[in-house]
Amino acid sequence: MTQTNDLPAAIVCGGSTGLGTAIVARLIHLGYRVTVLGRDIDRLNSLRDSMMDQGVDGSLIHVFAADATSTSDLQSAVASHLQVHHRLDVLVNVVGRSDRGTIESLDAATVHDLIDANVISTLNCSQACLPALKESRGVIVNIGTLAAHVCPRYLGGYAIAKHALRALTRQMRLECEADGVHVGLVSPGPIRSESRPAGNRYDVDHQTGVPQTAAGPGGGAKVKLLEADDVANAVVRCITHRQIEIILPSKTRLLMAIDAVSPKLADWILSRKTAK
Repeated sequence: MTQTNDLPAAIVCGGSTGLGTAIVARLIHLGYRVTVLGRDIDRLNSLRDSMMDQGVDGSLIHVFAADATSTSDLQSAVASHLQVHHRLDVLVNVVGRSDRGTIESLDAATVHDLIDANVISTLNCSQACLPALKESRGVIVNIGTLAAHVCPRYLGGYAIAKHALRALTRQMRLECEADGVHVGLVSPGPIRSESRPAGNRYDVDHQTGVPQTAAGPGGGAKVKLLEADDVANAVVRCITHRQIEIILPSKTRLLMAIDAVSPKLADWILSRKTAK
């Protein structure tokens, strides 16, 4: 009979809502013990209670309130995880924030905030987890975005930050492979979210030159929304098969191939398929 301490263990940073919650549920279903990191302890406790109500053994899920941009918070979070679960095999970095706006109106403070949310959070959490992951020869999965490959208009500083995350992921992978740690990237398009606030989420009415349609998922891209469970399954594939990058939906790779041959044609396709 498998002892609880023999089960693999994971940290999901930004796991208290949306995609993060789907990833937590999938990992627990696969037999992982999971520590969920987020800023709101009430939301974290609510997630834990909800999963226990669904029959999840409480010993499999640990929660810890931490700011992913704070190195001291994350060091405390990893120490707490190891005290409870004794090992670390997987880190999934889900923390991130989107944006809407034009490059002409984009200010430096907004870019800094987006880089903190999308890049520094991942850097900090990865650095805090790497010593334990080297011991287990584990896996880091970062959540990127399709916009880091094919960037439409009106995403403000979001695509800038996610391009940086993609670069961070690749450099980290090359540097960590000698220690047996795999670093992968899952780059999804817009994801369906029942918890997304109704109305004008990005206040685009007050941003000159940004159409109302850009407030929608993917900046108004004409694509089918992904299900969070499908993206969570891609994260699992990235872990189990140590894949370098999974792009969803996969058919968008065709546009990337076109972009490599004819950027002008790719721009024309993007202009037809995204907000105007």
